[in-house]
Amino acid sequence: MSSAPFPSARRGSGLVFTSGLAAIDPATLTPNATTFAEQLESVLDQLDKALTEAGSSRAQTLKLDCYLADRHWFPEWNAAFAEFFGATAPARTTTVTTLPIEGLLIEIQVIALAD
Repeated sequence: MSSAPFPSARRGSGLVFTSGLAAIDPATLTPNATTFAEQLESVLDQLDKALTEAGSSRAQTLKLDCYLADRHWFPEWNAAFAEFFGATAPARTTTVTTLPIEGLLIEIQVIALAD
């Protein structure tokens, strides 16, 4: 979402704060993937990129907030989270809620240590 009117991440006080990361085409503000698996892959790829660009990494992530459009996505999210972070898994909250864009299934944001 590099064309979004806000940064994908900001640094301050030794921490990195990401914006909400979602599988959205910034030009049209519509989902750029339709399945949960595709959207999940997109947000995790965006997370790695945003953290790297801000001088951090997934291993330095302290807290993750995940927003799911439906609770039936929770098992798939849980498995992907465990695989993605492994032994360095951060504290986490998962909330089931209505997301702001029709068709959006997942959004995440994190707080991580900066290098």
